[in-house]
Amino acid sequence: MIRWAALAAVVALWTSIAPRAQLDHIVVGIRSLADGIGEFEQLTGVKAAVGGRHPGRGTENALVSLGGGSYIEILAPQAGAALSPQDQALRNLARLTIIDWAVSVPEVDGAVAALRSAGFTASPAQPGARLTPSGERLDWTIFGLRGADIDGAPFFIRWSPNTRHPSTTAPAGCELDALVVQDPASDQLAKAMRALDVTHVKIANGALRIEAALTCGSKRATLTSL
Repeated sequence: MIRWAALAAVVALWTSIAPRAQLDHIVVGIRSLADGIGEFEQLTGVKAAVGGRHPGRGTENALVSLGGGSYIEILAPQAGAALSPQDQALRNLARLTIIDWAVSVPEVDGAVAALRSAGFTASPAQPGARLTPSGERLDWTIFGLRGADIDGAPFFIRWSPNTRHPSTTAPAGCELDALVVQDPASDQLAKAMRALDVTHVKIANGALRIEAALTCGSKRATLTSL
């Protein structure tokens, strides 16, 4: 009896500390990185740090930590660079606008299997990498939902074990009060999030809209999608 109690305690402890899927980052687009850094600092009092450039996409970013393994990514076109088709819309964004969000997973195969069990199909996993201004290499793998017809769905990211998570190196000073994702297919989106046990993201029904409420010291700011 004592052995079973001890085993149960160990399992409970492991479960409480085991890596789990969670909100990773919120992607906020704008037509110029300098404009994005300036606007974010004006709104929050926190200056984002330049993160680096994305090879093959023509984009660059700046980051702010939200603590707890999450961060804000300000994404903009590189000056004079050719943008990938998926990023062309950035040139039309005159203000900081949420364009995407990401959920981190502890490992890809398990996350894909959990989504499949809930009735979803994952897109093929794709590797990615970039260098920070100091020359540090960051590596990750990403995938999404395929054929689910959920416009507000996140993409999923698994960071390499050898990569320092951006939330641990980006400037601090902001906390996420709430992330609300409104989508016509809210039931399906909520189902996908439950499959991965993602919490602290509010899913609502309605026209597509993403809203992030931040507290940064004495300032509060709200970022939204179009």
